Amino acid sequence: MIKELFTETTRTMKSSMIRELVASTRNIKGLISFAGGFPAPQTFPVETLSKLYAETIANESSFVLQYGASEGDPMLKEELLKWEGYDDITPDQLLITAGATNAIYYMSLALVEPGDVIICEAPSFLGSLVAFEALGADIQCVPLDQEGLDVVALQNKVEELQKAGKKIKYIYTIPDFHNPTGVTMSLKRRKELIEFALAARIPILEDNPYSRLRFRGEAVPTLFRIAHDEYANTDIVTEVVSFSKILGPGLRLAFVKGNKDLIERMCSWQQKVNIAPDNVSQRVTAHFLNRGYMDDHLKMCNDHYRPYLDKMLEATSKYLPPYIQYTKPEGGLFTWLWLPQTMSGDALFEQAKEYKVSFIPGSKFYPTNQEKFNSLRLNFSFSTFEQIEQGMKSLGTIMEEFKA
Repeated sequence: MIKELFTETTRTMKSSMIRELVASTRNIKGLISFAGGFPAPQTFPVETLSKLYAETIANESSFVLQYGASEGDPMLKEELLKWEGYDDITPDQLLITAGATNAIYYMSLALVEPGDVIICEAPSFLGSLVAFEALGADIQCVPLDQEGLDVVALQNKVEELQKAGKKIKYIYTIPDFHNPTGVTMSLKRRKELIEFALAARIPILEDNPYSRLRFRGEAVPTLFRIAHDEYANTDIVTEVVSFSKILGPGLRLAFVKGNKDLIERMCSWQQKVNIAPDNVSQRVTAHFLNRGYMDDHLKMCNDHYRPYLDKMLEATSKYLPPYIQYTKPEGGLFTWLWLPQTMSGDALFEQAKEYKVSFIPGSKFYPTNQEKFNSLRLNFSFSTFEQIEQGMKSLGTIMEEFKA
């Protein structure tokens, strides 16, 4: 009987195919998995967080165990603005959320009605795509290359959509160590994107979970930073920053900065959906920043991950056939393989189970009915060196057998 009462959105809503794929391999004994996006537990600041949680609950229980403000802890907002070095942004331009996905969802709730267009890179992060689809958005994709989102293709897409009378609500992009491809948008491309967005009056949603996980090379300013510093604009870009990959996903903590009116409306949605983010985690993170732990912690994270990425790239070059193209990121958690047009990542996934190797087929990172199948995503952060070596060796064997 209950199923008959489901809304149309609930009946047609997609679950996370990545979670389903990971579940399908869960019982394979000795599995080498490059599938998830899990940060390494070795990077969690367990000792420091344990101390801060104990102190915070002991000394500030009347605040942290009580209902909190929907917009977020004032102390954490103050520390975030100091950490990022913005002295002209006010706390009402910030919203603390229970994870980045909630922030993306609240912005979409505030702006998007069924049939409205969200433009994103192809491929893109599956978690955001399923949220957009659940809201009835018309997801339109533009390609990306080694410099990031193709702005010329974006311009052509916008012109096409506007001629068709479509309402374009925003452009969604992951500029730093893109999930799933690992590509980082160049500085030149970032400025081109901002200039186009300003001229076209189309907002940008910048999803930023990975920029601080840079293992080598020069950091590129975020889109929000460029818009703020070079175009004196804090409205065109809304930046969502997650703590999941740098402190731990279990904290369920992220923050958003952008236009004051948009932040206020997003906060109204948070009141209705989540009431408020976790008070304890917010205050603990505020103390973590205030006491100066973050810089050393990020250095430790990057020092930990660097050799694992190097191992993945070395094994990719060593074991995979020469016709496989792949990204060579300088940070983040993922690499991406482009396969020949005749080779399917989905078919490889099924065959790889026999070799006890798992990954995510590239088709899962496209909107429904826009899938491309000749690609796959690899995660290097949750495996040992030995697993990377053996897993990539097996993957090379599978590819040669598949092509034969």
